[in-house]
Amino acid sequence: MTNAPEDQPDDRRTATNESRTYENVPEDAEWEVVTQVPYDPSEADGLTTTIVYAVAEAEDVSPSDIKQPPLYEVVDTAALESALFGSESSIRATQCSTEFMYRGRRIVVETDGWVIVHEQAER
Repeated sequence: MTNAPEDQPDDRRTATNESRTYENVPEDAEWEVVTQVPYDPSEADGLTTTIVYAVAEAEDVSPSDIKQPPLYEVVDTAALESALFGSESSIRATQCSTEFMYRGRRIVVETDGWVIVHEQAER
């Protein structure tokens, strides 16, 4: 990891999106699972839809309320879907996952088809 600027604490990650800055949780945060949603690449709903529904469930809101920031600004779900679930993917033969931050939550997508939403645990 690169050194943080002097005006930013070393233990925080920040992503800038146009005029807004989203500050993520400390890197050493403890996480707890809020929800798990199965994803089946052979069904009509895409990975993007599954992630949005999982986040909506975690936030106890309608999926139509999950708009900001747009998921495509955070992760390329088409590339993620292709890498983890595509027919040419050799990753599917092994258990593997990837994670990213979205709306202050840690989202984990596993090759066994689970989308898992974590929140920072209360200390």
